[in-house]
Amino acid sequence: MGSLGLAAVGTAARTSAEELALEALFALVFAVFGYRISTRYRAARGVTPWHLPSLVWALICLVLQPFGIIVELFAEFTTRAAGVTLSGERFDPLEVVPARKLAPSPMPAATWAVPVDEAGRTALFGWYPDPSGRHELRYFDGRVWSDQVADRGAVATDPL
Repeated sequence: MGSLGLAAVGTAARTSAEELALEALFALVFAVFGYRISTRYRAARGVTPWHLPSLVWALICLVLQPFGIIVELFAEFTTRAAGVTLSGERFDPLEVVPARKLAPSPMPAATWAVPVDEAGRTALFGWYPDPSGRHELRYFDGRVWSDQVADRGAVATDPL
């Protein structure tokens, strides 16, 4: 089997390495394509297909390649866009709903409005004017008002 046999083995190894590189390239292209589909869907609809992160979609498309793209396209058609209720009624998911529009509550603190920033979004945690009017400031934790209050720099607790 002399040099001709070794040359054939070398060519076969080179061919399989080239095929492997080509398969890896195709897998990478599918991963980028899957990531791109997910980010565009999120930009248009407010959520990713099936609410999975875009990197997860990239991994699915990397592993499953064309079948991953098919699964992602199916997920797009079965995912409800942000801001759509089960009845099909549209709403703005970024709209800040004032506390007075919520269900009535026996607690007067439930009627306190949530602080908003200049853009109309819910404010971050921090000290804001006390909505009850009993103190100068009350701490808002980003979701609800806390028991922490402050008057002239002195921090105290006043249950809601």
